Amino acid sequence: MTYETLASWGGTIGTIIMVVVFFGAVIFIFRPGSKETYERLSRVPLEDDDNIGERKDG
Repeated sequence: MTYETLASWGGTIGTIIMVVVFFGAVIFIFRPGSKETYERLSRVPLEDDDNIGERKDG
């Protein structure tokens, strides 16, 4: 195998891997039941900051 052949296959395989990762992330984000999780996480910055630094277990 020559360098050009390896570089061509490397680019093709890299593109396929990135497309699979992209669609995996999209499926993970828009999976059923994730709406509640993301709504809860979207309110975290707005929660009361009075207890920052205090541990809840003791």
